[in-house]
Order: sequence, then structure tokens, then C-alpha cells
Amino acid sequence: MSRNALPQIHIRPEQGWLNDPNGMVRHGGRWHVFFQHNPARPVHEHIAWGHTSSPDLVRWDNHPVAFFPTPVGPDRAGCWSGVYLPWLDRPAMAYSGVVDDTLTSTVCIREALDDSLDVWSDPYVAAETPPEVTQMRDPFCFEWRGRQFALLGARIGEATPAVLLYSCDDPRRWTYEGVWLNGDAPVARELTPADIWECPQLVEVDGQWTLLLSLQQDGRLSSVEYLIGTILDRDGLPQLAPTAHGPVDAGPDCYAPQLALDDDGPWLLGWILQDSQPNAPVTSVSGCMTLPRRLALVGDRLVSVTDPRIADYADTFPAVRRSATGGLPLPNCGRTSGQATSITLTGQGVIHEIPCPTGEFEVWSDGEVVEVYRRDDSPYTLRQPGTELWTLTASAEVTVVAVEPPSHVRPGAPRAVAVGGH
Repeated sequence: MSRNALPQIHIRPEQGWLNDPNGMVRHGGRWHVFFQHNPARPVHEHIAWGHTSSPDLVRWDNHPVAFFPTPVGPDRAGCWSGVYLPWLDRPAMAYSGVVDDTLTSTVCIREALDDSLDVWSDPYVAAETPPEVTQMRDPFCFEWRGRQFALLGARIGEATPAVLLYSCDDPRRWTYEGVWLNGDAPVARELTPADIWECPQLVEVDGQWTLLLSLQQDGRLSSVEYLIGTILDRDGLPQLAPTAHGPVDAGPDCYAPQLALDDDGPWLLGWILQDSQPNAPVTSVSGCMTLPRRLALVGDRLVSVTDPRIADYADTFPAVRRSATGGLPLPNCGRTSGQATSITLTGQGVIHEIPCPTGEFEVWSDGEVVEVYRRDDSPYTLRQPGTELWTLTASAEVTVVAVEPPSHVRPGAPRAVAVGGH
């Protein structure tokens, strides 16, 4: 792949594989993001946790690979997705550990042994897959009425997607409370068909509880959708009563987003999809993250925009006005904004028609990746492999800003850390 096609302002490893964002947390004055990572080659196998951090959500600096599968441990076939665990006396992560290709998993916990979140304990098991559950993965932690809980994505039987509820009064040993939500529930049954729900994320947005789900059908990654509703008390346990649903991202290439909270509220990153490249050189890259996003509700719709720090960085560069009517080459790295009821983006000869119902749009172009933000609507994320310059066509004058990538060290270089079990 041409280096000009590689994203420069999106989180990605210098080499190897990246998928789901994990363990996002504001800690020690920095935003930390971990991620599913194979530093050896751009293929989804032998999954470890990569680690990057930022002082401002714009510049990202690399850390050593946080931890690898333990050879005889509960994660020996992979350290899969998980989240920051906030309830111990030191920083910790809860994630899915798998032991073989059956994908049977447990909830594993590792505790940080330093304040930079570079050195981690060996894993121990906090929860196991219940007998009636076919698959379980991707813990998410939350608090409700002074108690501690976790959600996990699941499949029940052959084809029923579900979310499981655990209580975490002892954060090191979780208690299974049952199926929290499944695909037969009101409103939930209106989501895109799936046989497993992954990466459940729950947060209050503008006073409404919002559940994000990544949908998979027959082994194919499908879409990311949300349910909005209220939390009811069911015998002392929280229960979501959904009232509305919609897409978290309307494009084809965003999956497995994770939410976290900081002083500004919930922030989000998603995985911008890319297939494994088994025949590519080991120095090749597969996968990157979306730009950091902030969430809001417009009526009963969940919308998101780039974090204001990203826009502030772009505003340090000169802007020019251009016509997009006849097709306008976008910057290899930059922001383009305007007003139109629809736009067309073309990369590598592939045409993408994107409606903009409220008229206002903003396009972030970064090598082969574009993210379209539409006022009062869900974003639209695209990846067209090999694209160095996208072309925008719209019946509009647009403002174009070419952005120089901030100086930083790319995350994900496989550097060893001397600690037992790594």
C-alpha cells in the first residue's frame, strides 16, 4: 500500500493488525486508548492489547504493547475486547479471554503495576460463560443507584442475540444475574437481524440511557446501532426499556465502538474496518480508529460530532473556498465543509452517494479513510483501500482546510516489557 493512502490523523499501528478500541480512560492527565492488536503482521490472530495515549485527543504517542496472551492462561488464544475497570484500588482492565477456536471465553482482569499503564499483572478470571449461553464476550462496566454492574454481548442458543447482566459488588468476582435484553424484546426486535450482539456500551446522553450494540450475523460484521430508553428497577436490578433505535454510524466501515467518560461527558472511538492481509509484508497495516467523537441526542436520535479539539487543531491551518460542483479533489489529510442535501465521494473509482438531510456536512479526509459528519444525523464512515485522494461532488461552495498531521509516534511497535507473564 502507498504510504500516502495510510491514515495520518487516525489512531493506527505503525505495523500489524488493529481492531476494536479497548480500555479507554482519562488517567494521569492523558487520554489512554488500548486496542486489539497483532504487532507481528496485519492479520487477526494472537491478539494482544496495543496502547496509545494523548494529551489532547489530537497527538497520539506510542506505548509498549500492554499485554500478550499468557501461554497457559485463560487468555492463551487471545486477549479480546474489554474496558477499563474503575472499582479497584489501582487501574485495571476487564476483557474477554479465549482459550481455543471454539471462542469459549471468560472475563479476565489485569491490574496496572505502574501509573503509566504500561506494566500489567497476569490475568485472573472474574466470570465464566453461563451454561445456557452459546457465546459471550466484551464486558462493559457501569454504575446504577450506587451499585456496580457489567454487561456482556452474547448469543443464546443457535441464533438469538442478547446482552447479559452481571453484578460486580466484588469487582474481582462477578455474579451472573441473567439475560438483560434479547432480540425478541420490544423495539430491540426492530434492529438489523443478528445472531450475536457484541461490544455493548451503556451511557446516559442528555438524560436518556443509550445502549450501543455491534451486530453480527452468520459470522459477518453487520452494523452498529443504538437503543434509547429508560432504566427500570426490576427487583433491585436495572432493566432497559427501549423506546427508540437507529444507526450509530450510517456508513459501511465503522464497527465495535467504545464509550468512556471524561470531564466533558461521553467520548467515543470506533474501529474503521479493514480485512486481514495474510499475504502482505509484515510491515503492512490493517485497521485504524475513527476520530474521537462526542455524543448528543436530537429528539430521539443519537448524533455525534468530532471532539472540539480536533476542529480547533484544523482551525490553525488556512482555509480556502472551492466549488465542488464539477468534482473537487480533497486534501490527502484535511477537513471540507459546506451545505448540500447530498454529496458524492469517489475513491479508487468507487462512487458513494451520501444524503445530508439537514443540509450541513463536514468531511474529514485522511488517505483511504473519510468520515462524513452530518448535522443532526449519524456520521458516515468509509474506507476505500488504496485511495490517496478522494473526490467530492456537491452542488455547493465548500471550505477546504488541508491539515498537517501532528507530530507523534505511531502506536503499536512491538517493544518488550520486562514483567512476569508478558
